[in-house]
Amino acid sequence: MIVAAAPRKHQDAIEQFLQRVFDLNLEVGHAVRDLKSCRAEAKADITVATAMFERRLLTGDEDLAAKLDKAMASRRIWPVDQFFRAKHDEQVARHAHYDNVEYNLEPNVKTSPGGLRDIHTTLWICNRQFQTTDPDELVRLGVLTGQERDWLVEGRRFIWWVRFGLHLVAERKEDQLQFSHQRDLSERLGFVDTDAQRGVERFMHHYYRHVLALTEVNDILIQYFRENVIAKGRRKKQPLNDRFQIVDSYIDAIDDKVFRQHPAAILEIFVILANRRDIAGVRAHTIRLLRDALDLIDDEFNANPEHSRLFIELLKAPYTLVSQLTRMRRYGILGRYIPEYGKIVGQMQHDLFHIYTVDAHTMMVIRNMRRFRYRSSEEAFPVAFHCVHTIPKIELLYIAGLYHDIGKGRGGDHSSLGAEDARSFCARHTLTDADTDLVCWLVEKHLYMSTVSQREDIYDPDVVQNFAKEVKSEMRLDYLYALTVADINATNPTLWNSWRATLLRQLYNETRRMLRRGVESYADKQATIDATQERALERLVGDPEHTSEAQDEAQVTELWQQLGNDFFLRHTPRQIAKLTKAILADQGSETPFVSIQDTRADLPGEGATRIYLYGHDLPQLFARTVAAIANFDLSVVDATVFTGPENMIFDTYTVLTTEGLPLPRDPNLRSELVAQIGKAAIDVNRPIKSTNRRLSRQLRELPRPTEVQLKSTGDGETTTLTIVANDRPGLLALIAELFVDLQLHLRSARIATLGEMVEDTFLIQNERFEPIEAGEQAYTLKETIRQRIDAALNS
Repeated sequence: MIVAAAPRKHQDAIEQFLQRVFDLNLEVGHAVRDLKSCRAEAKADITVATAMFERRLLTGDEDLAAKLDKAMASRRIWPVDQFFRAKHDEQVARHAHYDNVEYNLEPNVKTSPGGLRDIHTTLWICNRQFQTTDPDELVRLGVLTGQERDWLVEGRRFIWWVRFGLHLVAERKEDQLQFSHQRDLSERLGFVDTDAQRGVERFMHHYYRHVLALTEVNDILIQYFRENVIAKGRRKKQPLNDRFQIVDSYIDAIDDKVFRQHPAAILEIFVILANRRDIAGVRAHTIRLLRDALDLIDDEFNANPEHSRLFIELLKAPYTLVSQLTRMRRYGILGRYIPEYGKIVGQMQHDLFHIYTVDAHTMMVIRNMRRFRYRSSEEAFPVAFHCVHTIPKIELLYIAGLYHDIGKGRGGDHSSLGAEDARSFCARHTLTDADTDLVCWLVEKHLYMSTVSQREDIYDPDVVQNFAKEVKSEMRLDYLYALTVADINATNPTLWNSWRATLLRQLYNETRRMLRRGVESYADKQATIDATQERALERLVGDPEHTSEAQDEAQVTELWQQLGNDFFLRHTPRQIAKLTKAILADQGSETPFVSIQDTRADLPGEGATRIYLYGHDLPQLFARTVAAIANFDLSVVDATVFTGPENMIFDTYTVLTTEGLPLPRDPNLRSELVAQIGKAAIDVNRPIKSTNRRLSRQLRELPRPTEVQLKSTGDGETTTLTIVANDRPGLLALIAELFVDLQLHLRSARIATLGEMVEDTFLIQNERFEPIEAGEQAYTLKETIRQRIDAALNS
């Protein structure tokens, strides 16, 4: 800011100065003002006022600077209470942008919760009230404690350190701590890999620990100003019991010795908060008393039955459970009461699948479980809503949520480690054997339902029977479903889409049906196929109730032999009859049969779009088809490719838009898609190239090495190829192109998208329609596929 009594008199000099600054490639925001406009702009805009309150003289007329100092010292320019509210509102809006989570996967060191801007906010408010931002002076004034000063100074120094290193690594101004920068910084700062953790995860763990401490300082100071600067008039006090009172809607300890004399009060305060709606939070003085009493939470404290009773009572409380657990986490209480939880505070997972640290993810899982209880969640999560209102003990679900990922960062299977920890917790809290077994099973199997629904054929009765045998009861099924959906939605918002909702609901309903009938009395796979065909045939052959135009039974059965068993397991008799009629009506056409149908969406937020292709198998058909689909910006989330008698193929592709939704019901779009797939299927000279879609920066910076496996099927005709790789736009089209280049023939395929990765399985043959020979041929094939897929990330 350039200040002059009459700026126009110095216009040429000012312009020359600014031009020289720009010639130096310096990024400078600037303003030219007189004293009157300084006052006016400061009054009108909190951002301008903040910058001017923080001003420091670089050079120039000291008398003019003194006049500006006097003008800006006026309490009429943003009085302290108005300034506090404005800066606090800014912070609340900024935190909301980050979902109020300090632990984002790629944090912004300046603007994320707990970052530099939070430090600025609190110090700006201090400066406005006390005319100082010196931490030692704030301790002397009683605004900060000595420990809070240390957290502030050490945390600020660490973030300055990281931010300076970030600018050096990026070779420009950069505040986003991106994956590639995290790795570079961790190496430069000496964080090395260990058996349990990578160096970059240790570095980010260190970062998040400082951020958590800075968040605590920010919260304390905001609360301090709310109580001691903003609140005016006589304080309204309401006694609660011998230990606590409400002061101006905030809970407060009766005296400074409460927690020392009554250690159980450390947990009792949160139980009170979770059972009342009229308490806004905890007073700053009481937060400091809680922190000073942390040394009381030791093995003896944790083994006290009264304390165990209070914690279980908290989990059963009707209101704000997540808010209270989050407070306990921030104040350091939760990590001491549950020591194994303390180990995961700030524990990062350096992948695209998890976008939060383990402890933040855990809080979001429990938050989702709580949300499922509310009527507002019924439309988006109808099955989960039903489950949480059906299970007999909601606190057991919350305990499973607390422990499901608690074993991460130690090496080994985190599910098994978490189940062991959960058993110890249940014993300490005197849960019954049945409740303990349920919690431990949920923790150990928290990924089971998600894995089965995505990796296995849930339309196969044998798969459902095996799942039902593991689940054993409808009650355990309800618990597991609620935990699974809460976990998926807390891991990464992009993971939950209409297709995943459909798969989980299908598995849930089929399992519940089997459990009600009895697991051993189910109809096996062939019996299910036979029954479905019988009911579909009734609709097709001479039943006036279902059709006015009867189909020839011999024609129908001949066609069905070419469609494969999956078709009859995955579709209802009505769907089968409809598709059968359409295919038979299309016979004789020179082009293959192509149809687009939406899957049945029984509930809101479910469904996908299926593309059916029936016709003669032609060279490179699979590659041309998926390339045509990819050109419409559609993601193939499931596919079955079947080659039947007489070299006829029946392929089904389940697709979603880039937004994770079924294809829009635009007849022109659907007609164009059908036409393009039809052309691609018969045009053997058509170039097999899908539209190149830009890969995200995160995919490029944090790739997962592709895994390729080849295994004999034992039938002497085909080989099983399994590819596990980072999901990305056009991946299936790339794999299909590889099949063409490597002269591989595809006999069947199963596509499974598992979050940020895919696990696709193909039955293939070599150019002579033989299985792939073990040895050099298999090794060369695997390495070529792996290298080509990984290289595509950098192309």
